[in-house]
Amino acid sequence: MKNRSHKRRESRGLGAFFLAFTMPFLILSGCTFDNSSTIQAKKIIQYHDDRYKDNPLSGTVINGVRVITLKAYQFYFSPSTIVVNKGERVRLIVSAEDVPHGFEIEGLSIPGYNIETVIRPGFPVTVEFTPDEKGAWEIICTIYCGFGHSTMKGTFVVK
Repeated sequence: MKNRSHKRRESRGLGAFFLAFTMPFLILSGCTFDNSSTIQAKKIIQYHDDRYKDNPLSGTVINGVRVITLKAYQFYFSPSTIVVNKGERVRLIVSAEDVPHGFEIEGLSIPGYNIETVIRPGFPVTVEFTPDEKGAWEIICTIYCGFGHSTMKGTFVVK
């Protein structure tokens, strides 16, 4: 009888030790850290008027809309820099030239466009919008397209 109570006390002691040791880790693993500063920092390229002043406007104007074709390749966009005017209607035709790609102009919300759209070779996607803020934003590929995916970037400039 004495052996049993001794074993119970010993197992309670081990259980208490286990809880005391693991609880801080369990609590901390449930904590999240506030990354809102990186999420809210949408305009990631500092815009300087003089940096892009010599860049010509991209595409051509057809019936009052600036039409631009953006081609996605492994692992770059062509053209790598797109330049438009603030307040000008833009029609962007995005095509994948080799493997499926996605695209996003980071920080710009394009009404009616889902950034999870997969752009497949032979099936271009057209988006139309009017940028209302001067600045420069990164164009990124949103679908993993191979080992150089993380370096696949371009620049969208609004003068």
